[in-house]
Amino acid sequence: MPSRRELAQVAATLGLGLLAPRPSLAQATPWPDRPVRAIVPFGPGGAPDILARIMSRYFPQVARGQQLVVENRSGAGATIGATHVAQARPDGLTLLLAEQGGAALAHELHQDLPYDPRRSFAPIIWLVDLPMVLVVRPGLPAQTFPELLDLVRQRPGGLSYATVGVGHSAHLASEAMVSRLGPGAQMLPVTYRSGGDIMAALIKGEVDMNIASYASALSFLQAGAVRPLAVSTATRLPELPDIPTMAETLPGLTATLWYGLSGPVGMPAALITEINGVFNALLAIPELREAVRRQLAADPVGGPPERFADHLQAEITRWTPVVRAAAAKPQ
Repeated sequence: MPSRRELAQVAATLGLGLLAPRPSLAQATPWPDRPVRAIVPFGPGGAPDILARIMSRYFPQVARGQQLVVENRSGAGATIGATHVAQARPDGLTLLLAEQGGAALAHELHQDLPYDPRRSFAPIIWLVDLPMVLVVRPGLPAQTFPELLDLVRQRPGGLSYATVGVGHSAHLASEAMVSRLGPGAQMLPVTYRSGGDIMAALIKGEVDMNIASYASALSFLQAGAVRPLAVSTATRLPELPDIPTMAETLPGLTATLWYGLSGPVGMPAALITEINGVFNALLAIPELREAVRRQLAADPVGGPPERFADHLQAEITRWTPVVRAAAAKPQ
């Protein structure tokens, strides 16, 4: 017979409260009993901001009418927003839209951080895996992905790529790409505050390329303002069927942009289970799933907190060697 803890995890995954452990009298008020802040550690306009605002639109339906307030706290490779959450009260009312850099690899990238990404957060739920597309500025003399790679080899350090922070998925995927091109191959990383800022910089010719989320690049691709050369997923995207994967030229090179939800360490296990259940119910709303598919070209992931915790550890294991090999430093 399954234990009460196992039943509670099933209940959380399905977004059900009837099987969850009964809270103590000191925690009798259901979560949330007031507005919840979702800290997005990047500026407006990019995929994390889009995702957070989609969730905020439907959140009251599963949270007893309470609001999910999106708050952008960008800068320092996502560590400003992460620091704010790490230092917040563990009451479930201040949550982090977690990603690779600030929430997983920051200890490899920054000295003297006021938090440890491996110990300062409580993983709650894996929200979504997003595809990325490599786009270049209009005037770049490379019409295909192989031509871009040849250009990088011919101009060591002469081409630049954009990222919203050291350790972010665009930075990691770009460095993994360059590392495949042989000794001496280099590209210059240039940091911007948001995906929207990066697209504007590409159009102006300030930077040569970016491995962007599909969401950040979509409207610019539709307008023909930037040129797609490859996608980062293992298979081609239905939305861009004529664009090859990076792995077709560099076998095994794949990367996705993921986001999850974490809170400050110290949150009671029952509270984590309750929040996880609410967000699983949120991710199950058909209108939300359609919005995520339409705007981000992805489907929500969901599941219990343990699934997200395992994913975080796997990403740390996978990308730490890339970070160290690139001798990444804060921008």
